[in-house]
Amino acid sequence: MNALAEGGKIVSGMAQTFFRNKNQVDEPNWLESDWKQPLKRLFWINQVPEFGYRGGHRHPSCQMMLQCVIGSVHVYVQTPFEDHFYYLSTPHHYLLLAPQDWRFMYRFSPDAILLVMAEEPFDRTHYIDEPYRPVNLNRLVPISRSEAK
Repeated sequence: MNALAEGGKIVSGMAQTFFRNKNQVDEPNWLESDWKQPLKRLFWINQVPEFGYRGGHRHPSCQMMLQCVIGSVHVYVQTPFEDHFYYLSTPHHYLLLAPQDWRFMYRFSPDAILLVMAEEPFDRTHYIDEPYRPVNLNRLVPISRSEAK
């Protein structure tokens, strides 16, 4: 399922994943409508090597938002019941992830800067690494250039 093609809100089981097209000039308070908790952590992911990936976990209670401010990145989200694929390539789009959403970011463009906002501070003990279902990571992230075809 591709949220970019569908737009709007996807509800799947208990997890909710949002994909919005926001313009900070037209809607200066764009995040308040979907983000109800105080922001406790802000970080960015950049300089991801070719065929590199990030994520591969979910959280028991931390909602997160992903926004690719420069470049592009693919995001695979696994909810308890469904799989979703997203492509973030403009700062006008963001992906709001429910805590239950197992996320995996891959195929970063060389210039990609992925901004991540979280409602909880970092705590590695709160990471749940196991996906709901088996994931073929080699299909998402080839090991070599020859496998990327």
